Amino acid sequence: MDQKAKIIQDIFFKRVKSAMPSNISLVDEIADLLKVSNDSAYRRLRCETPLNIDEIAVICTHFKVPFETDVNPNSESVTFNFFKIDGKQENFKKWLSTLLNNVSHIQSVADSNIIYAADDVPIWHHFINEEFTCFKIFYWLKCILNEPQYADKIFDPSLIPSELTDMAKELLKAYNKTKSTEIWTEDTMNSTLKQVEYFWESGYFKDKEQALRICSHIEEVVNVLQKKTQKSSKLINENEKQTENFTLYQSEVMIGNNSILAIIGSNKIAYVSNNTFNFMTTSNIDFVTENEEWLKNLMRKSILISGVSEKQRNQFFKLLRAKIEVVKNKIK
Repeated sequence: MDQKAKIIQDIFFKRVKSAMPSNISLVDEIADLLKVSNDSAYRRLRCETPLNIDEIAVICTHFKVPFETDVNPNSESVTFNFFKIDGKQENFKKWLSTLLNNVSHIQSVADSNIIYAADDVPIWHHFINEEFTCFKIFYWLKCILNEPQYADKIFDPSLIPSELTDMAKELLKAYNKTKSTEIWTEDTMNSTLKQVEYFWESGYFKDKEQALRICSHIEEVVNVLQKKTQKSSKLINENEKQTENFTLYQSEVMIGNNSILAIIGSNKIAYVSNNTFNFMTTSNIDFVTENEEWLKNLMRKSILISGVSEKQRNQFFKLLRAKIEVVKNKIK
């Protein structure tokens, strides 16, 4: 193999490794997948034997990673993966399952971290309460994915299958065990509050009490987040062993879009939001590096409010609660 081919194959296998659970042997997985001996798999991993086109296709399909041949550091071309959700509830279930698997994988690898610049409230924070979980899923299925079975329905938690809410709870549990850094602004909660206003004005709530209850659930999200921020930990229940795994920054700079960097051991993956709540992913080194520098710069210009800065922390959460009161008063 020439030097460029070795570099391409080596980068490809690093992406494959980052997509695998830490308890699975890469050489065993490649050997089984390509139906070759472990020795043959090792030679491919060490870039002594080149992969052929059929092998590349099999590996890409199995691990859902791209194969990029452009290793030019000045290249402006990036390959992204995304999960296609075409308005079917079954595909939304698969998307939720994929997200759960991704977070569980990150949590299982030592020295991992999720850095999340939150233009909107990160998805897992919506899952602390059964009714609020159902509201968010109903909103996504009805208003974003245009799922036909919800087209003429008003919000009713019983319409949401328990398998979806159960998976949402598992996603929150997995995230709570994962080390993470979030960057919020005073506008991060705006889209969630706008969704409540839209449902109220459109007659999608059963009654005023239901609409106000959803606002109370949002207050619960704020209360729980404040407690996690104060303790610098997402493990705040009495039966959970507390560990410092949560950092929150308040940014006065508008973020503009949800941007996530997953640091998985020695590997890094960038997640970029698309279509409201979905994400595109890439492990392109140049893109990931630029994304990481942008996040670091954003943190440098933000106020750390987890564990320290009690005054700023209280002021920030007071501001969020005031925004909820505005929506409550519109409903009353």
